[in-house]
Amino acid sequence: MKSLILFIVGVFVGFVLLSNVQVSNSTIKTIKDKNLDKDKYGSYDPGKDNQFSKQDRDYFNKITKSSEYNGGCEISRWKSDMKIFVKGEKPDYLMEELNRIVSELNEIIDPIDIVIVDDVEESNYQILFGSEQEYNNFKPGSKEHTPNNWGLFIINSGKEIKRGTMYVDIYRCDNIEGQKHLLREELTQSLGLTNDTYDYPESIFYQKWSETTEYAPIDKTLIDMLYNHW
Repeated sequence: MKSLILFIVGVFVGFVLLSNVQVSNSTIKTIKDKNLDKDKYGSYDPGKDNQFSKQDRDYFNKITKSSEYNGGCEISRWKSDMKIFVKGEKPDYLMEELNRIVSELNEIIDPIDIVIVDDVEESNYQILFGSEQEYNNFKPGSKEHTPNNWGLFIINSGKEIKRGTMYVDIYRCDNIEGQKHLLREELTQSLGLTNDTYDYPESIFYQKWSETTEYAPIDKTLIDMLYNHW
């Protein structure tokens, strides 16, 4: 069973969302004006915009405005480019998958770019492919959440996402398709799509364990809603 937990990590006030398997379980984009007043950033709510179908609004509201254990949360987005640095091991198949996911996201998202960087000092988001212990050492506040979860992401709280981390446990999850799924899900949820539901089995945000390695059409719609209309 997947789970989401909101918590505070020391000075790095953030929320952690656990959206992965436990050990016991196995468009067309509408381009809006990008020069909106900065005070309006984050105030636009696609979940209340009737230009979208009720089905899409309902799913958007569930995925972006809730966490499983802490109730409601505010809509959050990256305002500046997301710069990813990969720590730990770099299996070829996961690096190739990361590049594929980043390319797909950049095809959907208009206001920002997602890039992979070679310099950790340049990054604002870090991915670790490795063990639970390695991630615990990197982010000590994750210790109580990783024992039963094979993937985890941490992003700062607030309407603007400025930094974050994630990991994929490549030892406990020894299935390559499972690892690719975790990478896609955690990275996508780090964009502000923070919840899981049982609504769409084909969705990357499906609550139960799956090995989905493609975005469902409704996933692309939600990403578009979150980023291309504020």
